[in-house]
Amino acid sequence: MALRALGRQLRSLNLIPVVQPRRFFGASAHHDDEHEEEHGPAQTPTVFDKLVEITVVDMNGVLHKVRGLAGQTLAQALIEYGFPATYFFPNMGFYTQHIPDAHVYVPKDYWGKMPNIDPESEEGGAVKRMFRDIVQDYQRDTSYFASYITLGPELNGMTVGIGPIKPWILHSDWAFAGVHDSKAKQFDKPTVEIWG
Repeated sequence: MALRALGRQLRSLNLIPVVQPRRFFGASAHHDDEHEEEHGPAQTPTVFDKLVEITVVDMNGVLHKVRGLAGQTLAQALIEYGFPATYFFPNMGFYTQHIPDAHVYVPKDYWGKMPNIDPESEEGGAVKRMFRDIVQDYQRDTSYFASYITLGPELNGMTVGIGPIKPWILHSDWAFAGVHDSKAKQFDKPTVEIWG
């Protein structure tokens, strides 16, 4: 009791210094409050600032909120999310062979944000081959390949549908009657084993 009373008396006399919380800036930076109010503390971008959220409709009509980082391809985001391996196939590009890709339907509202590929280039030839050999009659006006879509803030909130492929052309053990799900995921085996 006596200690509490003594503490109250000392606080009322302002003899106990009030310790201000420390603020950490750069090693050599010395800021006063006035300067801080003018410019504010430095803001470092976080991973959260780079997140892009895409709604993906799978082959069974189920919606998935897929998050990826800006600069990542949509194919990479789909793989990291854990879509079945049967949704993917090897890209046929000269420099991108064996990179997993997926057929997606992009809404017309976002079509202008998709990169243009010169149909006469090597990459354009690879895209034509993938449509001819893998997508076949599942191709629509809004069909695109996920490895060519780079995530960025302008695509945040976009909804895409996973488009069917003809997996039995590439994988005889995946010749199934219209069911595009399997327990195997893209990360379950090295890519070389999947496509080799």
